[in-house]
Amino acid sequence: MKRRKKRKTSTKRKMSEMISKMAKGFLGVGDTIGERQNRLNAACNAWNLSCASPEVRQRQFEQYREGYLRFNPATSPSDLANMLKDIELLIERKLKMFPDDRRQIVSARVFKVGTAYRIEVMSATLS
Repeated sequence: MKRRKKRKTSTKRKMSEMISKMAKGFLGVGDTIGERQNRLNAACNAWNLSCASPEVRQRQFEQYREGYLRFNPATSPSDLANMLKDIELLIERKLKMFPDDRRQIVSARVFKVGTAYRIEVMSATLS
């Protein structure tokens, strides 16, 4: 009888669990699905930024800031500073908790199940 080979990816943790753990306390803020989705998007952006080298990460972080301001021009300087600080803290947490995981998040979604919220995350391994 032939033994089946285990898939290499089966040993990796689920991205939704990892994001939930990394962004604990951050994701639960918000009274609406839209607010929670925005928080999840920010956490996923932080995750993806953390996967780059420090030099590339700094450049991408600046591009993220510029893009955020372009799409949210009414953002006050203090709100922008707070948002960027949150992203930096999430990057630090990801690097401490999951330093070797370089998968990129390509899609993430929040949905309500009963009275609770659940997230679904899709990732890809980039070479």
